[in-house]
Amino acid sequence: MAIRARRKRPLTDRYGRPANFPYDQKLEWLLLTHDPQIGRFKLRMKRRHARALRRELFGSKGVNIVPSDCGVMKFNLAKGWTLRLTYLGFDELAEGYVAGDVEAEFIPPASREKAAA
Repeated sequence: MAIRARRKRPLTDRYGRPANFPYDQKLEWLLLTHDPQIGRFKLRMKRRHARALRRELFGSKGVNIVPSDCGVMKFNLAKGWTLRLTYLGFDELAEGYVAGDVEAEFIPPASREKAAA
């Protein structure tokens, strides 16, 4: 039997997210409190980080169901919050956006009611 070398850095941080998961103070506060006073905010991340976020929010159920190229997914979160994940496809003319980028938008309950009216 071969002995396996230990990793020099952990695979996840202390919250179970990938080590290079984008940190955002509003996201951390939202996950702790779901307070609507945080307001609407957006994060930009890679597909693998969006998958880690979905896994953290909903568990392992349904984390493999994603748009193959580009598209939008909406999820209802606790206390009326909505998560909208926009999967960006490859576009040669768009500056800075490439396949694999995801824009996560967190919408508080008050904004959802205004949009529906």
